[in-house]
Amino acid sequence: MNKEFQPVIIGTDINSYNVARAFHMAHGVVSKVFGNMELIPVKHSKIVDTTEVEGFYKDDVMVDTLVDYAKANADKDLILFAASENYVHRIFSNYDILSDYYIIPYISPDKGLYYSDKMNFYKVCEEKKIPYPKAQSVNRETYKDAVVDLDFPLILKPIESSDYFELNFEGKEKAYILEDEVAYEKAIMDIYNHGYGHDMVLQEFVPGPVTNEYVLNVYSDSKGKVRLLSLGQIILDHPDSALRGNYLAIASPEKNEATKKLYKDIQIFLEDIEFKGLANFDFKWDENHQTFKVFDFNLRQGRSSFFSVVAGANYAISVIDDLQDNPREIIYGDKEFIWLDCTEDFLHETYAELNPEKYAELKDIKNVDNTLEYKEDNSFLRKRLIKKYLKNNDERLKNKLY
Repeated sequence: MNKEFQPVIIGTDINSYNVARAFHMAHGVVSKVFGNMELIPVKHSKIVDTTEVEGFYKDDVMVDTLVDYAKANADKDLILFAASENYVHRIFSNYDILSDYYIIPYISPDKGLYYSDKMNFYKVCEEKKIPYPKAQSVNRETYKDAVVDLDFPLILKPIESSDYFELNFEGKEKAYILEDEVAYEKAIMDIYNHGYGHDMVLQEFVPGPVTNEYVLNVYSDSKGKVRLLSLGQIILDHPDSALRGNYLAIASPEKNEATKKLYKDIQIFLEDIEFKGLANFDFKWDENHQTFKVFDFNLRQGRSSFFSVVAGANYAISVIDDLQDNPREIIYGDKEFIWLDCTEDFLHETYAELNPEKYAELKDIKNVDNTLEYKEDNSFLRKRLIKKYLKNNDERLKNKLY
């Protein structure tokens, strides 16, 4: 007989609620959440049990908290999830201790640290014939003398993201789009003058609108077999350059030979490298070469990964299938859908103006959802809080767009 299982999530942002809702929808369970403070996404929720822990940002406090909880719940299979990349790396740093108490649905620390370095990932893509935009690293020690070997425009982004996101300076962008050498020199000087301690990546810019961008969610089981593949097409990106890549709207992609090939290629890639756990890939369709090119390999469920649940591919099912050794065919997110990190009103009001041709394709889709509004978790206090939060978010977005 299978033991009772318990999702445990570190962090209290929207990705925490994403995981909790996925598990509640699939299995009816309440998730345990730990964090420094209770943020809005988990507040007044009955599908999460949140504990604020003073000093949870410190590794020793985090580990002691998780170990104490595990010892008090030793009769359950505890499954540990991270709400952010920073928490994933903290799990890696304390893996030997935490893995004694928790099932961790992420790649092992050695492989995780290897693939977290984007240049390592591109090297493997080269070996496995996965197309990617040409890239070069910029060394923090020699960047002032570095020669740019690629043609502008270029993308500039951190090799190690978690430390980069801790930096705070005027003009900082999540990923820079650079038109020339002058823009590059300013960006790289800003980054290193404000204390970033790792290399950066310069990469070819693949031309085309945001609707040429895609995200693919995956889960590979403990035997290294792919259990879930779900592709979404980006409809609307965040208008704030500091939050570029935080998607506001994702929709079901066109089902064609290119997307079928992408599924097959990524399944082969993951099984070749013996990958295990949750992850997502970022792609852009290259019109000139008629192929998907991969940008990033993120070693966790992304903050927008709830789109797969809306599409019919709930990763909480795959994780528990793996735990309980339940045989099942690969789950594909093949429903027509729109996932939002804004309100439907915002999408209809703004997208009809921004992209009327694409809007005409989307406006009649009925399967529309966002992560935070859940009818099974809709108390008066939560409903009022989330409605206000989304309304205020819409206003911030409009101020950035117009």
